Amino acid sequence: MLPLMSESGYICHMADSQLNLPERSALLALMTLTREVSNADLTDELGVTIEKRVRERLVELGYIRAWQAGRYRAWMHELTDVGWRRCGEELSSPPPARASKQARLQYGLTGRLAAYMARNDLQVADIFGLEDGPAAVAPDYVAGRIRSAYATLAREPGGWVGLARLRDALDDVPRADLDATLFDLVLEPEVLLDPEFNQKTLTAADRAAALRMGGEDMHLISIGRS
Repeated sequence: MLPLMSESGYICHMADSQLNLPERSALLALMTLTREVSNADLTDELGVTIEKRVRERLVELGYIRAWQAGRYRAWMHELTDVGWRRCGEELSSPPPARASKQARLQYGLTGRLAAYMARNDLQVADIFGLEDGPAAVAPDYVAGRIRSAYATLAREPGGWVGLARLRDALDDVPRADLDATLFDLVLEPEVLLDPEFNQKTLTAADRAAALRMGGEDMHLISIGRS
């Protein structure tokens, strides 16, 4: 097998790099979600967290890209082309010697998937839609993230929070998904959106974060006002 150059500059052989269960789980989780994801997304959706040592080894092998983003420097992760190929190989790989029950279960399930793909002449892209656009985020999931972020930012239930601060706290959520969920939430009686009364106090960030509704720009959100 020809050597592959990882993104960090190291040369590696995919088949020669045995992955442990956390490393393999991280790759398969990123393959499942098929998009750039934070650890918060991975934990919420799949119960997986990519720890530092796992992240560093997968980056060194060239299987993932990882970077920090947003105000809170959250780690983001994405499979590389080499990583996608490794995921395809991992589906049919046998479990290591003395594998745990959890590992044997995972290998057993992925092995059955690999066998199905082989019988039907399918590739990883056919199952996980590599050519599709970014996956839509479930509205209920985004609504939960909004409520959680609001509870952290608000001084008290029902207090006003600027949409700029809310968007900053949820910068891993696509704006279109966030806006659509805000439009849905405002239909609930305890959720209010209002424009800033004193427009002179608005910053460029406040104006950019505004949500246009009813012919007005909304800058503030309140949840739980009695």
